[in-house]
Amino acid sequence: MLLNPDKLITLYWYLALIGTIIFILKVSLPFDTGTEVGGDFTSITDTDSSFHIFTIESISAFFMSGGWMGWCAMEHLHYDVKIAILISVVSGILGMALFSWLVSLLKKLEHTPKASLDELKDRVGKAYTHFDPKGNGKIQIEFNSKLDTIDAVNESDEYIEAFNQIKVTKIENSVVYIVKESE
Repeated sequence: MLLNPDKLITLYWYLALIGTIIFILKVSLPFDTGTEVGGDFTSITDTDSSFHIFTIESISAFFMSGGWMGWCAMEHLHYDVKIAILISVVSGILGMALFSWLVSLLKKLEHTPKASLDELKDRVGKAYTHFDPKGNGKIQIEFNSKLDTIDAVNESDEYIEAFNQIKVTKIENSVVYIVKESE
């Protein structure tokens, strides 16, 4: 019988122990492999990417909190089996939701504001591609605290070779205009 109190206490103990070990290992050790594929499950629907409820950490939080609460309800508080199962499931869901909510709050701290293209005016960078006179191409310039490759238009009648120094002269309608930087 699955609802045998002694077997259920043992099951809760193992769920709590395994959930706690996985939770501590997954939260405390950096498992960043540098690849795009991770061990977390995202929702199937189109939702905000900053809030994921089904991750390895949140599932282990479910088993950890549900296991400890079920074990405590059965072993120490001597509740009935059905009440202990209800307590463990509710506390597991709450633990999972609380962890997911805390992670979403932490991810908001990672947000770096996007800089405006207007900040590029009068900055010096390098041509990433060749620019024909009045032609389009790409430049490399420090933008938003990192080296970025941006589309640009040669404003002059002069040919600009790749890797030559350029200067941003103006930004109109989100288009960056450049000229060859005089040396």
